[in-house]
Amino acid sequence: MSEGVREEARPGVAVIPESVRPIVDQITAAGVIVAWTLTTVEWFTVEALAKRSGPDMLAAAAVQAARRARNGVSHARYFLRTWQALPPAPADGTTAPHGPGADVIPLDPTAPRKGRAAQSADHLAAALAAMEAQQ
Repeated sequence: MSEGVREEARPGVAVIPESVRPIVDQITAAGVIVAWTLTTVEWFTVEALAKRSGPDMLAAAAVQAARRARNGVSHARYFLRTWQALPPAPADGTTAPHGPGADVIPLDPTAPRKGRAAQSADHLAAALAAMEAQQ
């Protein structure tokens, strides 16, 4: 950009809209450095996708896509297909079944290390005991 020339004056390229600036900042902060010279129509698409799926989901998907890319990513346009495939954001108040982290078995860092089969047997025994206690 030369002195006295504003970025929005370049034909066919729109300036990053303030509404999606947090997405750009999250992606950049994660170390994914790409060109953001999208057209006005592409920015409208990004804004619509951010409203549908949420800015955090778009940023996370872009970072994952960039890390999976074999030849690297040089332009934000690369993320558009990934973003279009994302589901809508969950409704407010939606949680995983039985609360957050229900599918995670807490580990005791002080317990002696066992093999996987022994650990599985212990977890199953504990789960069965908990079920019996509830009945």
